Amino acid sequence: MTAARGAVPALMTAGQRQLWLAHQLAPDSAALNVVLAVRVRGELAAAPLARALTALVARHELLRSRFVTGADGLPVRELRHGYAPEPDERRAEGGADGLFESARRVGQEPLDPAREVFRLVVLRHRDDDNVLVLVAHHLVSDATSQVLLLRDLLDGYAAERAGRPAPPRPRPVAWDAYVRAERERAGSARGRAARGHWRRVCAGVPAAGPAPARRGAARGPAAGATVRRSLPPDTAERLAAVSASAGVTPFAWLLAAFQAALYRSGGAAHALVGVPATTRWVPGAREAVGYFIDTFPVVARFDAGTSFRTAARAAHGGLGNGMRYLGCPVGLPDGARLFRTIVTLIRADRLPVPGLLDGETRYAGLGLSLLDVPQQEGQTDLAVEIVQSGGGLTVLLRHDTATSEPAAVERLGDTLLRLVDASLDDPRARIDRVVLTDPGELAFLLSLGAGS
Repeated sequence: MTAARGAVPALMTAGQRQLWLAHQLAPDSAALNVVLAVRVRGELAAAPLARALTALVARHELLRSRFVTGADGLPVRELRHGYAPEPDERRAEGGADGLFESARRVGQEPLDPAREVFRLVVLRHRDDDNVLVLVAHHLVSDATSQVLLLRDLLDGYAAERAGRPAPPRPRPVAWDAYVRAERERAGSARGRAARGHWRRVCAGVPAAGPAPARRGAARGPAAGATVRRSLPPDTAERLAAVSASAGVTPFAWLLAAFQAALYRSGGAAHALVGVPATTRWVPGAREAVGYFIDTFPVVARFDAGTSFRTAARAAHGGLGNGMRYLGCPVGLPDGARLFRTIVTLIRADRLPVPGLLDGETRYAGLGLSLLDVPQQEGQTDLAVEIVQSGGGLTVLLRHDTATSEPAAVERLGDTLLRLVDASLDDPRARIDRVVLTDPGELAFLLSLGAGS
Protein backbone atom coordinates (compact mmCIF):
# COMPACT_ATOMS: atom_id res chain seq x y z
CA MET A 1 0.00 0.00 0.00
CA THR A 2 1.44 3.38 -0.99
CA ALA A 3 1.15 6.67 0.81
CA ALA A 4 -2.13 8.49 0.27
CA ARG A 5 -1.99 11.42 -2.13
CA GLY A 6 -1.62 14.71 -0.26
CA ALA A 7 -0.87 13.03 3.06
CA VAL A 8 1.59 14.83 5.29
CA PRO A 9 4.14 12.26 6.45
CA ALA A 10 5.14 12.07 10.09
CA LEU A 11 8.59 11.08 11.31
CA MET A 12 10.08 7.69 12.21
CA THR A 13 13.07 6.77 14.37
CA ALA A 14 15.99 4.71 13.12
CA GLY A 15 14.68 1.77 15.15
CA GLN A 16 11.24 2.05 13.57
CA ARG A 17 12.73 2.01 10.09
CA GLN A 18 14.58 -1.21 10.94
CA LEU A 19 11.37 -2.76 12.29
CA TRP A 20 9.48 -1.72 9.17
CA LEU A 21 12.07 -3.48 7.03
CA ALA A 22 11.79 -6.59 9.23
CA HIS A 23 8.03 -6.54 8.70
CA GLN A 24 8.45 -6.32 4.92
CA LEU A 25 10.57 -9.48 5.00
CA ALA A 26 7.84 -11.43 6.83
CA PRO A 27 4.54 -9.56 6.46
CA ASP A 28 2.40 -12.54 7.46
CA SER A 29 4.28 -13.20 10.69
CA ALA A 30 3.15 -12.23 14.19
CA ALA A 31 6.76 -12.07 15.45
CA LEU A 32 6.55 -8.28 15.80
CA ASN A 33 3.32 -8.38 17.83
CA VAL A 34 3.73 -7.10 21.40
CA VAL A 35 0.97 -8.74 23.43
CA LEU A 36 -0.50 -8.15 26.88
CA ALA A 37 -3.30 -10.52 27.90
CA VAL A 38 -5.04 -9.96 31.23
CA ARG A 39 -7.92 -11.83 32.84
CA VAL A 40 -10.26 -9.26 34.38
CA ARG A 41 -12.55 -10.10 37.29
CA GLY A 42 -15.29 -7.51 37.58
CA GLU A 43 -17.81 -6.07 35.17
CA LEU A 44 -16.50 -4.87 31.79
CA ALA A 45 -19.40 -2.95 30.28
CA ALA A 46 -19.09 -2.61 26.52
CA ALA A 47 -20.13 1.04 26.03
CA PRO A 48 -17.81 2.66 28.60
CA LEU A 49 -14.98 0.38 27.48
CA ALA A 50 -15.45 1.55 23.88
CA ARG A 51 -15.37 5.20 24.99
CA ALA A 52 -12.23 4.51 27.03
CA LEU A 53 -10.58 3.00 23.94
CA THR A 54 -11.46 6.11 21.90
CA ALA A 55 -9.83 8.30 24.56
CA LEU A 56 -6.79 6.00 24.67
CA VAL A 57 -6.21 6.27 20.92
CA ALA A 58 -6.73 10.04 21.06
CA ARG A 59 -4.07 10.35 23.79
CA HIS A 60 -1.35 8.23 22.16
CA GLU A 61 -0.67 9.39 18.61
CA LEU A 62 1.24 6.32 17.45
CA LEU A 63 -1.95 4.27 17.85
CA ARG A 64 -3.49 6.52 15.18
CA SER A 65 -0.54 6.02 12.84
CA ARG A 66 -0.13 3.75 9.88
CA PHE A 67 3.10 2.82 8.14
CA VAL A 68 3.07 2.66 4.34
CA THR A 69 5.49 2.55 1.44
CA GLY A 70 6.28 5.91 -0.11
CA ALA A 71 6.84 6.63 -3.79
CA ASP A 72 10.59 6.16 -3.29
CA GLY A 73 10.07 2.74 -1.70
CA LEU A 74 10.94 4.01 1.77
CA PRO A 75 8.64 3.82 4.80
CA VAL A 76 6.29 6.68 5.59
CA ARG A 77 4.34 7.18 8.81
CA GLU A 78 0.94 8.78 8.36
CA LEU A 79 -1.06 10.20 11.26
CA ARG A 80 -4.81 9.66 10.96
CA HIS A 81 -6.87 12.34 12.67
CA GLY A 82 -10.19 11.18 14.07
CA TYR A 83 -9.24 7.50 13.85
CA ALA A 84 -11.26 5.63 16.50
CA PRO A 85 -11.22 1.81 16.40
CA GLU A 86 -13.81 -0.26 18.27
CA PRO A 87 -13.04 -3.10 20.68
CA ASP A 88 -13.14 -6.50 18.97
CA GLU A 89 -15.66 -8.45 21.07
CA ARG A 90 -15.47 -12.27 20.91
CA ARG A 91 -16.78 -15.21 22.89
CA ALA A 92 -14.41 -17.48 24.80
CA GLU A 93 -15.43 -20.87 26.14
CA GLY A 94 -13.87 -23.31 28.58
CA GLY A 95 -11.93 -22.92 31.78
CA ALA A 96 -8.57 -21.34 32.49
CA ASP A 97 -6.81 -23.38 29.80
CA GLY A 98 -9.41 -22.40 27.23
CA LEU A 99 -9.08 -18.70 28.04
CA PHE A 100 -5.31 -18.90 27.81
CA GLU A 101 -5.48 -20.65 24.44
CA SER A 102 -7.98 -18.12 23.11
CA ALA A 103 -5.73 -15.25 24.20
CA ARG A 104 -2.72 -16.97 22.66
CA ARG A 105 -4.48 -17.27 19.31
CA VAL A 106 -5.42 -13.60 19.37
CA GLY A 107 -1.79 -12.64 19.94
CA GLN A 108 -0.73 -14.73 16.94
CA GLU A 109 -2.96 -12.85 14.48
CA PRO A 110 -0.62 -10.66 12.38
CA LEU A 111 -1.04 -6.89 12.26
CA ASP A 112 -0.68 -5.04 8.98
CA PRO A 113 0.81 -1.66 9.98
CA ALA A 114 -0.46 -0.12 6.75
CA ARG A 115 -3.97 -0.59 8.18
CA GLU A 116 -3.76 -1.01 11.96
CA VAL A 117 -0.99 -1.01 14.54
CA PHE A 118 -3.10 -1.69 17.63
CA ARG A 119 -5.98 -4.02 18.39
CA LEU A 120 -8.04 -4.44 21.57
CA VAL A 121 -9.79 -7.81 21.77
CA VAL A 122 -12.30 -8.55 24.54
CA LEU A 123 -12.81 -12.26 25.16
CA ARG A 124 -16.22 -12.52 26.80
CA HIS A 125 -16.39 -15.44 29.22
CA ARG A 126 -18.81 -14.53 32.01
CA ASP A 127 -20.41 -11.28 33.19
CA ASP A 128 -17.67 -10.71 35.75
CA ASP A 129 -14.83 -12.77 34.25
CA ASN A 130 -13.38 -11.74 30.88
CA VAL A 131 -10.04 -11.29 29.14
CA LEU A 132 -8.52 -8.17 27.62
CA VAL A 133 -5.90 -8.79 24.94
CA LEU A 134 -3.93 -5.73 23.87
CA VAL A 135 -1.95 -6.37 20.68
CA ALA A 136 0.36 -3.69 19.28
CA HIS A 137 2.91 -3.77 16.49
CA HIS A 138 6.46 -3.30 17.78
CA LEU A 139 6.63 -0.21 15.54
CA VAL A 140 4.50 1.62 18.12
CA SER A 141 5.05 -0.20 21.39
CA ASP A 142 7.42 -1.90 23.80
CA ALA A 143 6.99 -3.79 27.07
CA THR A 144 6.46 -0.66 29.18
CA SER A 145 4.11 0.81 26.59
CA GLN A 146 1.82 -2.23 26.75
CA VAL A 147 1.35 -1.78 30.49
CA LEU A 148 0.85 1.97 30.01
CA LEU A 149 -1.91 1.15 27.53
CA LEU A 150 -3.60 -1.14 30.04
CA ARG A 151 -3.31 1.47 32.81
CA ASP A 152 -4.71 4.30 30.70
CA LEU A 153 -7.49 2.09 29.32
CA LEU A 154 -8.61 1.00 32.79
CA ASP A 155 -8.32 4.54 34.17
CA GLY A 156 -10.53 5.72 31.33
CA TYR A 157 -12.98 2.87 31.84
CA ALA A 158 -13.33 3.61 35.56
CA ALA A 159 -13.87 7.30 34.79
CA GLU A 160 -16.53 6.53 32.17
CA ARG A 161 -18.35 4.24 34.60
CA ALA A 162 -18.28 6.89 37.33
CA GLY A 163 -19.19 9.77 35.02
CA ARG A 164 -16.07 11.76 35.87
CA PRO A 165 -12.90 12.80 34.03
CA ALA A 166 -9.98 10.39 33.93
CA PRO A 167 -7.15 11.19 36.35
CA PRO A 168 -4.80 13.86 34.96
CA ARG A 169 -1.56 12.57 33.50
CA PRO A 170 1.44 14.46 32.08
CA ARG A 171 1.18 15.07 28.35
CA PRO A 172 3.14 12.49 26.32
CA VAL A 173 5.98 13.68 24.13
CA ALA A 174 5.01 14.37 20.52
CA TRP A 175 6.59 11.63 18.40
CA ASP A 176 7.92 14.01 15.74
CA ALA A 177 9.68 15.99 18.48
CA TYR A 178 11.20 12.79 19.83
CA VAL A 179 12.47 11.81 16.37
CA ARG A 180 13.92 15.28 15.73
CA ALA A 181 15.80 15.08 19.03
CA GLU A 182 17.21 11.67 18.03
CA ARG A 183 18.38 13.07 14.70
CA GLU A 184 19.98 16.06 16.39
CA ARG A 185 21.90 13.75 18.72
CA ALA A 186 22.99 11.59 15.78
CA GLY A 187 24.38 14.65 13.98
CA SER A 188 26.13 16.08 17.04
CA ALA A 189 29.71 15.61 18.19
CA ARG A 190 28.41 13.01 20.66
CA GLY A 191 26.69 11.16 17.82
CA ARG A 192 29.87 11.13 15.73
CA ALA A 193 31.83 9.90 18.75
CA ALA A 194 29.25 7.13 19.26
CA ARG A 195 29.55 5.92 15.68
CA GLY A 196 33.33 5.84 15.92
CA HIS A 197 33.16 3.99 19.22
CA TRP A 198 30.80 1.31 17.91
CA ARG A 199 32.83 0.81 14.74
CA ARG A 200 35.88 0.07 16.88
CA VAL A 201 33.95 -2.18 19.28
CA CYS A 202 32.31 -4.25 16.53
CA ALA A 203 35.22 -4.49 14.08
CA GLY A 204 35.88 -8.15 13.32
CA VAL A 205 33.60 -9.41 16.13
CA PRO A 206 30.98 -11.99 15.11
CA ALA A 207 27.41 -11.88 16.36
CA ALA A 208 26.79 -14.50 19.05
CA GLY A 209 23.99 -16.98 18.46
CA PRO A 210 22.73 -20.32 19.73
CA ALA A 211 24.79 -23.30 18.63
CA PRO A 212 24.50 -25.59 16.87
CA ALA A 213 22.42 -23.85 14.22
CA ARG A 214 20.16 -25.87 11.96
CA ARG A 215 22.06 -27.15 8.94
CA GLY A 216 21.31 -25.21 5.78
CA ALA A 217 19.02 -22.88 7.69
CA ALA A 218 17.91 -19.72 5.97
CA ARG A 219 15.72 -17.06 7.49
CA GLY A 220 12.25 -17.09 6.04
CA PRO A 221 8.88 -16.19 7.56
CA ALA A 222 9.52 -15.83 11.27
CA ALA A 223 8.38 -18.73 13.44
CA GLY A 224 9.56 -19.47 16.91
CA ALA A 225 9.18 -21.02 20.33
CA THR A 226 9.97 -20.10 23.92
CA VAL A 227 12.03 -21.89 26.56
CA ARG A 228 11.36 -20.79 30.14
CA ARG A 229 13.73 -21.15 33.07
CA SER A 230 13.30 -19.83 36.62
CA LEU A 231 15.67 -18.70 39.34
CA PRO A 232 14.14 -18.82 42.85
CA PRO A 233 14.01 -15.77 45.18
CA ASP A 234 17.00 -16.94 47.25
CA THR A 235 19.14 -17.04 44.09
CA ALA A 236 18.07 -13.46 43.31
CA GLU A 237 19.16 -12.44 46.82
CA ARG A 238 22.54 -14.14 46.43
CA LEU A 239 22.94 -12.53 43.02
CA ALA A 240 22.42 -9.07 44.50
CA ALA A 241 25.04 -9.66 47.19
CA VAL A 242 27.68 -11.27 44.94
CA SER A 243 27.34 -8.71 42.16
CA ALA A 244 27.56 -5.83 44.63
CA SER A 245 30.77 -7.26 46.10
CA ALA A 246 32.24 -7.30 42.58
CA GLY A 247 31.17 -3.72 41.91
CA VAL A 248 28.73 -4.62 39.11
CA THR A 249 24.96 -4.69 38.67
CA PRO A 250 22.96 -7.93 38.95
CA PHE A 251 22.06 -7.59 35.27
CA ALA A 252 25.73 -7.35 34.29
CA TRP A 253 26.38 -10.57 36.24
CA LEU A 254 23.51 -12.38 34.53
CA LEU A 255 24.54 -11.04 31.12
CA ALA A 256 28.07 -12.37 31.64
CA ALA A 257 26.67 -15.74 32.74
CA PHE A 258 24.54 -15.89 29.60
CA GLN A 259 27.48 -14.97 27.35
CA ALA A 260 29.45 -17.70 29.11
CA ALA A 261 26.59 -20.15 28.48
CA LEU A 262 26.75 -19.37 24.76
CA TYR A 263 30.51 -19.92 24.82
CA ARG A 264 30.27 -23.19 26.76
CA SER A 265 27.53 -24.35 24.36
CA GLY A 266 29.85 -24.20 21.38
CA GLY A 267 29.80 -20.49 20.61
CA ALA A 268 32.72 -18.27 19.71
CA ALA A 269 35.13 -17.17 22.42
CA HIS A 270 34.91 -13.60 21.13
CA ALA A 271 31.41 -12.47 20.17
CA LEU A 272 28.79 -9.80 20.75
CA VAL A 273 25.16 -9.70 21.80
CA GLY A 274 22.69 -6.83 21.61
CA VAL A 275 21.23 -5.20 24.70
CA PRO A 276 18.00 -3.22 24.22
CA ALA A 277 17.78 -0.25 26.59
CA THR A 278 15.00 2.24 27.17
CA THR A 279 15.25 5.84 26.01
CA ARG A 280 12.43 7.01 28.28
CA TRP A 281 14.74 9.52 29.97
CA VAL A 282 13.79 12.16 27.40
CA PRO A 283 11.15 14.70 28.58
CA GLY A 284 7.58 13.44 28.23
CA ALA A 285 8.60 9.89 27.32
CA ARG A 286 7.64 8.20 30.59
CA GLU A 287 3.95 8.71 29.86
CA ALA A 288 4.14 8.00 26.13
CA VAL A 289 3.37 4.85 24.18
CA GLY A 290 6.00 4.09 21.55
CA TYR A 291 9.11 2.19 20.57
CA PHE A 292 11.49 3.78 23.09
CA ILE A 293 14.39 1.39 22.57
CA ASP A 294 17.99 1.60 21.44
CA THR A 295 19.97 -1.64 21.11
CA PHE A 296 23.73 -1.57 21.57
CA PRO A 297 26.41 -4.30 21.43
CA VAL A 298 28.19 -5.82 24.41
CA VAL A 299 31.26 -7.88 23.52
CA ALA A 300 32.55 -10.87 25.49
CA ARG A 301 36.00 -12.42 25.21
CA PHE A 302 36.74 -15.75 26.90
CA ASP A 303 40.01 -17.62 27.28
CA ALA A 304 41.34 -20.40 29.48
CA GLY A 305 41.70 -18.14 32.51
CA THR A 306 38.48 -16.10 32.39
CA SER A 307 36.61 -16.15 35.69
CA PHE A 308 33.00 -15.23 36.35
CA ARG A 309 34.09 -12.09 38.17
CA THR A 310 36.28 -11.01 35.23
CA ALA A 311 33.50 -11.67 32.71
CA ALA A 312 30.96 -9.78 34.84
CA ARG A 313 33.22 -6.74 35.08
CA ALA A 314 33.70 -6.80 31.31
CA ALA A 315 29.93 -6.97 30.80
CA HIS A 316 29.45 -4.15 33.30
CA GLY A 317 31.91 -2.02 31.34
CA GLY A 318 30.17 -2.82 28.06
CA LEU A 319 26.81 -1.84 29.53
CA GLY A 320 28.31 1.39 30.82
CA ASN A 321 29.62 2.26 27.36
CA GLY A 322 26.22 1.53 25.88
CA MET A 323 24.46 3.79 28.35
CA ARG A 324 27.01 6.54 27.70
CA TYR A 325 25.95 6.70 24.06
CA LEU A 326 22.28 5.83 24.58
CA GLY A 327 20.06 7.85 22.30
CA CYS A 328 22.59 7.77 19.46
CA PRO A 329 21.46 4.66 17.51
CA VAL A 330 24.10 2.13 16.53
CA GLY A 331 24.44 2.27 12.74
CA LEU A 332 24.17 -0.92 10.71
CA PRO A 333 26.92 -0.86 8.07
CA ASP A 334 25.64 -1.61 4.56
CA GLY A 335 22.38 -2.96 5.97
CA ALA A 336 24.22 -5.69 7.88
CA ARG A 337 22.41 -7.67 10.56
CA LEU A 338 24.41 -6.72 13.62
CA PHE A 339 22.65 -8.85 16.26
CA ARG A 340 21.67 -12.50 16.22
CA THR A 341 21.03 -12.53 19.97
CA ILE A 342 19.59 -9.86 22.24
CA VAL A 343 19.35 -9.85 26.04
CA THR A 344 17.08 -7.54 28.01
CA LEU A 345 15.96 -7.02 31.62
CA ILE A 346 12.40 -6.15 32.67
CA ARG A 347 11.83 -5.05 36.26
CA ALA A 348 8.24 -5.58 37.36
CA ASP A 349 8.49 -2.92 40.07
CA ARG A 350 9.06 -0.21 37.43
CA LEU A 351 5.98 -0.96 35.33
CA PRO A 352 2.92 1.34 35.44
CA VAL A 353 0.55 -1.28 36.95
CA PRO A 354 2.20 -2.54 40.16
CA GLY A 355 2.16 -6.28 40.76
CA LEU A 356 0.93 -7.24 37.30
CA LEU A 357 3.90 -9.47 36.46
CA ASP A 358 3.67 -11.15 39.86
CA GLY A 359 0.51 -12.90 38.68
CA GLU A 360 -2.46 -11.16 40.31
CA THR A 361 -3.20 -7.61 41.40
CA ARG A 362 -6.03 -5.08 41.64
CA TYR A 363 -6.30 -1.89 39.65
CA ALA A 364 -9.15 0.58 39.05
CA GLY A 365 -11.49 -1.60 41.11
CA LEU A 366 -10.86 -4.71 38.99
CA GLY A 367 -9.01 -7.94 39.71
CA LEU A 368 -6.25 -8.55 37.17
CA SER A 369 -4.43 -11.80 36.40
CA LEU A 370 -1.67 -11.90 33.81
CA LEU A 371 -2.00 -14.52 31.06
CA ASP A 372 1.63 -14.87 30.03
CA VAL A 373 0.99 -15.94 26.45
CA PRO A 374 3.91 -16.63 24.07
CA GLN A 375 4.85 -13.65 21.92
CA GLN A 376 7.60 -12.08 19.80
CA GLU A 377 8.96 -15.51 18.91
CA GLY A 378 11.25 -15.56 15.88
CA GLN A 379 12.07 -11.83 15.80
CA THR A 380 15.73 -12.79 15.85
CA ASP A 381 17.73 -16.00 16.25
CA LEU A 382 17.52 -15.70 20.03
CA ALA A 383 15.89 -13.08 22.26
CA VAL A 384 16.49 -13.52 25.98
CA GLU A 385 14.18 -11.69 28.38
CA ILE A 386 15.06 -11.67 32.08
CA VAL A 387 12.02 -10.71 34.17
CA GLN A 388 12.67 -9.63 37.76
CA SER A 389 9.59 -9.77 39.99
CA GLY A 390 8.63 -10.55 43.55
CA GLY A 391 8.74 -14.25 42.69
CA GLY A 392 12.40 -14.19 41.68
CA LEU A 393 13.89 -14.17 38.20
CA THR A 394 12.34 -15.73 35.11
CA VAL A 395 14.39 -16.23 31.95
CA LEU A 396 12.55 -16.48 28.62
CA LEU A 397 14.58 -17.70 25.64
CA ARG A 398 12.57 -16.89 22.51
CA HIS A 399 14.18 -18.44 19.47
CA ASP A 400 13.70 -18.75 15.74
CA THR A 401 12.89 -22.40 15.06
CA ALA A 402 14.11 -22.04 11.46
CA THR A 403 17.67 -21.33 12.57
CA SER A 404 17.95 -22.93 16.03
CA GLU A 405 17.36 -26.48 17.19
CA PRO A 406 14.78 -26.36 20.03
CA ALA A 407 16.70 -29.02 21.97
CA ALA A 408 19.85 -26.89 21.74
CA VAL A 409 18.01 -23.90 23.22
CA GLU A 410 16.67 -26.12 26.02
CA ARG A 411 20.25 -27.18 26.82
CA LEU A 412 21.38 -23.55 26.65
CA GLY A 413 18.79 -22.65 29.28
CA ASP A 414 20.02 -25.47 31.53
CA THR A 415 23.64 -24.40 31.02
CA LEU A 416 22.75 -20.84 31.99
CA LEU A 417 21.20 -21.98 35.28
CA ARG A 418 24.21 -24.18 36.04
CA LEU A 419 26.64 -21.34 35.38
CA VAL A 420 24.64 -18.86 37.45
CA ASP A 421 24.74 -21.25 40.41
CA ALA A 422 28.45 -21.93 39.91
CA SER A 423 29.24 -18.22 39.64
CA LEU A 424 27.46 -17.42 42.90
CA ASP A 425 29.15 -20.32 44.69
CA ASP A 426 32.62 -19.19 43.55
CA PRO A 427 32.81 -15.88 41.65
CA ARG A 428 36.52 -16.42 40.96
CA ALA A 429 36.03 -19.86 39.40
CA ARG A 430 37.26 -20.34 35.85
CA ILE A 431 34.35 -20.56 33.47
CA ASP A 432 35.91 -23.27 31.31
CA ARG A 433 36.32 -25.59 34.32
CA VAL A 434 32.71 -25.64 35.49
CA VAL A 435 31.20 -29.11 35.14
CA LEU A 436 27.94 -28.68 33.26
CA THR A 437 26.50 -32.10 34.04
CA ASP A 438 23.91 -32.10 36.81
CA PRO A 439 25.56 -33.33 40.06
CA GLY A 440 23.07 -36.17 40.48
CA GLU A 441 23.48 -37.24 36.86
CA LEU A 442 27.26 -37.01 37.17
CA ALA A 443 27.24 -39.24 40.26
CA PHE A 444 25.12 -41.77 38.38
CA LEU A 445 27.51 -41.77 35.40
CA LEU A 446 30.51 -42.18 37.69
CA SER A 447 28.80 -45.09 39.42
CA LEU A 448 28.35 -46.77 36.04
CA GLY A 449 32.03 -46.32 35.30
CA ALA A 450 32.90 -47.87 38.66
CA GLY A 451 30.68 -50.87 37.97
CA SER A 452 28.21 -50.07 40.75
